[in-house]
Amino acid sequence: MSTQTETRIGSEFVGYRIDELIGRGGMGVVYRAYDLRLKRTVALKLMAPDLALDQSFRERFSREAELAMSLEHPNVVPIHDAGDIDGRLYLAMRLVEGTDLRALIQADGPLDSARALAICGQVANALDAAHAKGLVHRDVKPSNVLLDTGDHVYLADFGLTRRLEEQAGPAGEQRSVGTPAYLAPEQIEGGPVDGRTDGYSLACLLYECLSGEAPFARGSRLAVAWAHLEEEPPSVRARRPELPAAIDPVINRGMAKKAEARYATCAALVSAAAGALGLRRHPLSGRSGALVLITVALVALVALAAALAAALLTRGGGGRAAPALFAGPNTLARIDPRSNAVTDVIGVGAGPAAMTAAGRSIWVYNAGEGTVSEVDAVTRALRQTVSVSPAPLDLSVYTGPVLAADDDGAWLVGRTIAGRYVLTRILSLGGKREYRLNGEPRAVAVGFRALWVVALGRAGSQLLRLDPATGRVTGRLRFPISTPVDSIGVGYGAVWAVGSSAGRLFRINPRSIRRTGELDLGRRAGRPAMGKDSVIVGSAAGGGQTTFVDPGGLFAGLIDTHCCPPDWGELLGLNGWLWSYDWPTGSVYRQHSSVEQPLTVHVTKPSPVAGGPCLRSILAARGAIWVAVAPPTGFSCKR
Repeated sequence: MSTQTETRIGSEFVGYRIDELIGRGGMGVVYRAYDLRLKRTVALKLMAPDLALDQSFRERFSREAELAMSLEHPNVVPIHDAGDIDGRLYLAMRLVEGTDLRALIQADGPLDSARALAICGQVANALDAAHAKGLVHRDVKPSNVLLDTGDHVYLADFGLTRRLEEQAGPAGEQRSVGTPAYLAPEQIEGGPVDGRTDGYSLACLLYECLSGEAPFARGSRLAVAWAHLEEEPPSVRARRPELPAAIDPVINRGMAKKAEARYATCAALVSAAAGALGLRRHPLSGRSGALVLITVALVALVALAAALAAALLTRGGGGRAAPALFAGPNTLARIDPRSNAVTDVIGVGAGPAAMTAAGRSIWVYNAGEGTVSEVDAVTRALRQTVSVSPAPLDLSVYTGPVLAADDDGAWLVGRTIAGRYVLTRILSLGGKREYRLNGEPRAVAVGFRALWVVALGRAGSQLLRLDPATGRVTGRLRFPISTPVDSIGVGYGAVWAVGSSAGRLFRINPRSIRRTGELDLGRRAGRPAMGKDSVIVGSAAGGGQTTFVDPGGLFAGLIDTHCCPPDWGELLGLNGWLWSYDWPTGSVYRQHSSVEQPLTVHVTKPSPVAGGPCLRSILAARGAIWVAVAPPTGFSCKR
């Protein structure tokens, strides 16, 4: 590789300050860098200059970078930026703090079966999601499997992907791309590839996790390639006799020479391995419809041991602190911002999915049973649980909120079994009443002595102002079909509406009910939240970013909180901190500014990707953070 790839530490490259060299390979170097515009730390990959001289490579790099940036998945490293500046090709991506699978196996040797499958299951999930979009990774190997401190997996280097239909091309593009130790025979021979090609590499990866070495350890690259073409897969039990005999046939099928003899999906491979190793499986609700391992009895022992050790740190006199408190399904978890720990876990109804607060009451909509629970935020006691007949039409983070509250009770929008659109009033002192609505209600909010409802109709969407005492509509603002709105927030003297699909934020005067400002958020956007000095909106732009909006001038500033699009979790502001959760880790994050790493609060003991419960909603009330925790729904908690 050309030494011209090296860039001086401390120098600036297209808006990135180069801070540290963290990796070097045949295609270029990777730096820890600081994005001076968006105020965040990234991994910056600079391609070798001689590659940039190849016009076909430059065109392919541009095409494949665009494809990689289109992948928004919790187990894929998000790419923020890519370009070609004065002959230098670069990629800016999320910096994952932790280790990679290669270093982990080198340090620890063969992995426990449960941990190996928990890691490979996440890799399978990322690969199957890519295959569903018509992409093939083509270089699945341990060094491309990045792990954070909680064993959450990020699959890297999707810059080598190719669309399935792009098999033909110049000879330069026909050569195999990837590391010989994990290449499928069809890659070595330059034949067509598809998702089963990545499945072969994943089977090699699984073998290495269980055995501690790559399947064909040979003295030269040619010998390795020959073994992949001609030799039978080695036995895992030859190195780990304590493993069940059923695991070898699974590896053999995963590494079959002919693609048609392998498992149809990566998920099916991991599911078969789970069965062979005697570990528990659950159905995955995903595009492939395959069965995937999501819970294992001994998953992530190292991470849990570290968490337990942290929870048992001794205090001054040599005594031990109380064990960490974790929330289970169908509960409301209270987090104290002073200690960054869960202090209370309160049982509510089945499937809590949305929350709101007013006065000293926390209101929770329980989607699993069609009820609303009221919790006293001071005493942490459950006051009442009321059955409601209508159910919200959409509980995703791109619409809503579907639940709002004032000092006298809560409001829920939804549709009855009979198909009526209804606004339901649940009173703190007991009782409820319903008001009919024209149009599909998607969001409700309280503010400026009025009730605000977003409703969809044939002619577009409407923002309705209602009298809380009577339910009568006192004003409306219509939005055309081209720019519908589906979520709202109230604060800073305005009503804020977001059109999620168009990525537009609208500021509305509550008295005149007229639009007074508009902002383009770039990509699909979530519901607005009120921060200390700004309106906060998450969007899918750049793989997931948060926009802070000046309420007066609609000036937008950006911060990448933790890499991910809104459907990973909701955002809120409290005392100058940005709070959020994401479903893959079962954790809540707080971040004061973009120049620091987020602080983590572990809410659930097993993470959702290891079969734990799902975080569904987050709320700031009475000086604390409240999180609704629902039962597991499969490998994904995405809403």
